[in-house]
Amino acid sequence: MPNLKFDPTISYGHILTLVSMIVAVFIGWSTLDKRVVVLEENRNAQELRDKAQDSMSQANMAQLREALSEIKATLIRLDNKVEALRK
Repeated sequence: MPNLKFDPTISYGHILTLVSMIVAVFIGWSTLDKRVVVLEENRNAQELRDKAQDSMSQANMAQLREALSEIKATLIRLDNKVEALRK
């Protein structure tokens, strides 16, 4: 079994490896940062769409309630006329 020995010298290979690792970390960080920014923008856009849809839904609900109240009033008038004719 060979003895392991520590060599304290620094070669061009060591420097090249260190530089390439630093560059790889920087590229990975910037890529992840861009992805996070894109996800945040998509979330904000979706939030705006949700708010617009909620307001449209509330407006449609109000129109439906108004139409139902008109139908109810018409039915009450018709019911009163039918009862008047039966008497």
